[in-house]
Amino acid sequence: MGRILWKALSAGLCGLLLGPLLAILMVVAAMIFDPKCGVGDSGGCAMGLVTAPLAIALPSFGLFFMISLVHSLWQRRPTNPASAIKRLRSWGREE
Repeated sequence: MGRILWKALSAGLCGLLLGPLLAILMVVAAMIFDPKCGVGDSGGCAMGLVTAPLAIALPSFGLFFMISLVHSLWQRRPTNPASAIKRLRSWGREE
């Protein structure tokens, strides 16, 4: 179980890096292609460079962490559910 959590934590840290990077790229693209951003702008477009990565950091960590955790748990599920149920029903009995 420790390996699953370690894998999920490392995936979460990758999300913590990738999410803000993608947010910065999206804001830069919006600044380039939006005609309202530029000369005469009050600085709202430039503030997006700071606020977007901060706003997306924790959600991207959580998303990558949960996807990795669910994926790892899905891979560990029993391949034959009938035998798993039978094993659980006979748990604690001596044979």
